[in-house]
Amino acid sequence: MVRRAKAVAQATAMKFEDESLQAPREKEEDPAALASYIAEMTAALASLASEAGLPMLAYFLNLARVEAQIHARDLGDRTPARAG
Repeated sequence: MVRRAKAVAQATAMKFEDESLQAPREKEEDPAALASYIAEMTAALASLASEAGLPMLAYFLNLARVEAQIHARDLGDRTPARAG
């Protein structure tokens, strides 16, 4: 399990160095999209923590994920309705 966690950690570190996983400009300007992006990232980190045998860290990361999902949903509901 430790080897698997190390391999996942190395792969995750390489992904974070890749610009494709950094928050795009439009997400930085749109709070709902940014909250959604944070939810995705914390879900991945929670999975990594769980696989590494760090249940408390996984728990807190999942709390952060749920909080981000709530904000993404709430902020997304505030967008003006389109005329049509």
